[in-house]
Amino acid sequence: MPHERKVALLVDDDNEFISELQESLALSGYIPVAASNGREALKAAREIRPDVILLDLKLGTENGFRIADKIRKDPATERIPIIMMSGHFNELDHSKLLAPSAVNIYLNKPFSQKDVVLSIQTVLTDQTETSLNLMKRLLLDA
Repeated sequence: MPHERKVALLVDDDNEFISELQESLALSGYIPVAASNGREALKAAREIRPDVILLDLKLGTENGFRIADKIRKDPATERIPIIMMSGHFNELDHSKLLAPSAVNIYLNKPFSQKDVVLSIQTVLTDQTETSLNLMKRLLLDA
């Protein structure tokens, strides 16, 4: 559990999933804030300046990679770590996941509370385990 409560911006268009994730992160000591689309996410990121953003890959017609790029291009939000969540990574060309991007870590749905907390701790503490190694472990061990 974190010593200082960190704010996690959760971006997903699935209200039930967001509700469960909010509860899980609150129980783990984080302050979860929800957004259901890219516009809300960008506004919240600028206004709240969360410690970490958990961003869904597919938000209706919006693409999580494009939203992550916009977050990185804004000087006010460019340093906020981004964890991309999806149940569709296996459908993607893996070279896209391995290419440099605005995303720090990829987290495959469904994931456990332990996996999401480990991912958040990794990006917040800048541990020596690379995002690529964590991504491989979470994708391939699932």
